[in-house]
Amino acid sequence: MLNYRIFGQIEHRIATPLVVLHGLLGSLDNWNAFARKQAMDHRPIIAMDLRNHGDSPHVSGMSYRLMAQDVVEVIRHLELERVDLMGHSMGGKVAMTLALNQPEVLRQLLVVDIAPVSYPPRHQALLQAMLTMPLASFSNRREADQWLEPTVSQPLERAFLLKNLMWGDNKRFVWRCNLTEIARHYLNITAFPAGQQQFQGETLFIYGGQSNYMQDDGWAAARYYFPKARRERLDEAGHLPHVEVPEPFAALVNRFLS
Repeated sequence: MLNYRIFGQIEHRIATPLVVLHGLLGSLDNWNAFARKQAMDHRPIIAMDLRNHGDSPHVSGMSYRLMAQDVVEVIRHLELERVDLMGHSMGGKVAMTLALNQPEVLRQLLVVDIAPVSYPPRHQALLQAMLTMPLASFSNRREADQWLEPTVSQPLERAFLLKNLMWGDNKRFVWRCNLTEIARHYLNITAFPAGQQQFQGETLFIYGGQSNYMQDDGWAAARYYFPKARRERLDEAGHLPHVEVPEPFAALVNRFLS
């Protein structure tokens, strides 16, 4: 079963829980600040580590149907009838796949800076760089950061990626995520499963004005799969609006869910 963390109290069922799914090479930790604030002021949050990410099991296969079924397994384990669901990037594709195939477990859907289309394999050089990093030679994170800088110029992105480093039993850095399996299935991750049904529930797409993940073809596909979809742009944000503009992002989420 996936690793998950509950923020707030779900047993009282005062508000519908919001399940949150991270993006490629992320983890539930990416959503800690958002989840704590939401649980304090609005609703319980269930953040999950997707398979081969964070503290979830390292297993074979990274299809969106498999990842969506993993999420449903946790929802049923927690004995929740229906939830709201939000996913960012790869997690957004997992959320959309779940909504299209098992809509009975969802009330409303939020998708963050991704569309139900295939994307160019823009992370291949990054994955190759991470796979070839000489982890045994690093004595601290600063050395790993310096090694990665020629491939990843943005400090925020490097910090995000290096959250996957952890100390192993041999007192050397190891990857927390199953990087080999993620890289093996990367082309499938860039795609989106075709030939699915429509989701008739309320759906909100939130995207960054400085990001290029929501183009006209992506929005057309979103409107096809999700007839009730609407979208909101956060002009100052890139691909990580929940990190870059957390307060405007949370305001959009709260307005939609309430």
